[in-house]
Order: sequence, then C-alpha cells, then structure tokens
Amino acid sequence: MIEQLLKYQEVDAGLRKIETELAGSEARKKAVSAKKYLESVDETVSKLDVKAAELAHIYEKMQNESKIISEQREEFVGALETATDENALNYLAKKADELYNKVKNLSQEASRVADAMQAVYKEYAGIRANIKAAQAQYTENVNVYGELKAARQDERSRIERELKELEKNVDAKLMERYKAKRAAKIFPIIYEVNGNVCGACNMELPKSVLSGLKNGDVIECDQCGRLLFMKK
Repeated sequence: MIEQLLKYQEVDAGLRKIETELAGSEARKKAVSAKKYLESVDETVSKLDVKAAELAHIYEKMQNESKIISEQREEFVGALETATDENALNYLAKKADELYNKVKNLSQEASRVADAMQAVYKEYAGIRANIKAAQAQYTENVNVYGELKAARQDERSRIERELKELEKNVDAKLMERYKAKRAAKIFPIIYEVNGNVCGACNMELPKSVLSGLKNGDVIECDQCGRLLFMKK
C-alpha cells in the first residue's frame, strides 16, 4: 500500500511542478498585485473623500468668518471717519487693527487649508492614473496567465488521469490524509524514516512512534507534519 502511495506521490510531483511554475510566473504575480491594488483603492478613496469633505468644511467656515470680521472692520473704519473724540478714535483704530489682524491670520490659515485641499485633489488624480494602469496590468497579465495555463493543460490532464488510476490502489483513509497535506501546501508528503529520525526534518522520533512505524502504521511527524513510514 505504501509503495502505491509513493508511486502516486512520484507522479503527483509532476503536477506539483506545473502548479508551482504557474503560481510563480511573472504574469500571475503581476495580475495578483494589480488585483490587490484595485481591491484596496475603494478604502483609500473613501478616506480621501472624508478628508476632502473635512477640509472643504473648514475652508468654508474660515471664509464665512473672514467675511463677517471684514464687515465688522468696515463698520469701525466707517466710524473712524466721523469720530471726533480722541478716546473714541483710539478705541476704534485699535479695534480696526485687531480685526485686520484676525482677517490676515484667517487668510493665512485658509491658504494652508487650500494647499491641503489641492494636495488631496492631486492624490485623487494620481489614484485615477494608478487605477487605469492597474486595470491594464491586470487584464494583460490575466490573459498571459490564461495562455500559460492553457499551454500546460494537456500535460496536466494526462497527469491527473494517471493519478486517478493510481488512487484506486491506495487505502482511502490514507489517501484522504495525503490529500489534506497536499491542500495544506505540504510537499513531498510521505517520507521513509531514517533510522530513528524523520526523513524530512531529521527530528528524533519517540520510541512509541517508532514502535507504531515498525508495526506498519503511517504516522504524522509532530514537527514538519509529513507522513512517515518504515520499510519492513
């Protein structure tokens, strides 16, 4: 039974090689990279929307406040033209200067907010350009990857047919354990023990495990997860 599973694994190595080569192809890597970017863009744009709305609100508030203060200052300047009392003149002039400085400071703050808004708009533009490039990259490389897969399909189908035939000669429970390891990206899966250590990771095996192996059991290595057997 072990010999049949080893034969299965030997043929399965050919399928694993095809899968590894396809998964490691530049076309797939680029397609996956572009897809991840496109999937993350919505969150980035949402954050920019919030930031842009906040800045727009602040800018509008500053503009309104600046308008009100400017109108107040105009009233003080107008009052200066008709005032004759020296104390009144000094008070009005002082208030006009204070309001002028407030308007000036608000204008500077508004200018900084406007710059921040402009930076957000530039980021929007950059994202639009990146989205377009990512979409093109994804489409191109998905097509290339599809061609690569198609080119290996006959070979893959042949191996899968051979594996299906070999599987008939392997114990169903043992095959189930093998496939679970295969799905977990472990490969090779089954190893012969080397003396008293795991043939894959060289971990020393307990006597209880060695005893079970001597009785023909297939046991999982606690360290690397491979399936171990011992030849009689």
